[in-house]
Amino acid sequence: MPDREIHSERFRTDRGKTFFFDVKENENGKFVKITESISLGGERYKRNFITVSEESLGEFITLAQKVVEVIKSHRENK
Repeated sequence: MPDREIHSERFRTDRGKTFFFDVKENENGKFVKITESISLGGERYKRNFITVSEESLGEFITLAQKVVEVIKSHRENK
């Protein structure tokens, strides 16, 4: 079974990058594919992505939230 898209969200940063958060499913289960898309000019783009399985998503989000707190704390201590 090829990857089936269940849901998709995206946002564009002030610096011109676009991030896609795609919820997908295949024979191995559900997962999130996070893609960073950077314009190289014209119709050319550089894309990097990671996938996070449904089973790992909670721990991934917990760690991401911890990193956000570290960044906030570091900013406040300057």
